[in-house]
Amino acid sequence: MIDHSIILGRRQAIAGVEHALTGMKVGGYRKVRVSPHLAYRDKGIPDLIPSDAVLIVELWPREIVAR
Repeated sequence: MIDHSIILGRRQAIAGVEHALTGMKVGGYRKVRVSPHLAYRDKGIPDLIPSDAVLIVELWPREIVAR
């Protein structure tokens, strides 16, 4: 589990995660399958995520702050 804060619309997360977070509420849960075209495409991340990888991401928003 990674505890992380992002601001939607500022490209601080991969597109698939931003899409999945949109509309979620505090305490909600989503498990999403992010296809390569909404993640790291054919580049991947060396020694971490292979090229053209499909990612499975679980999201639990704990706080939403309007800015």
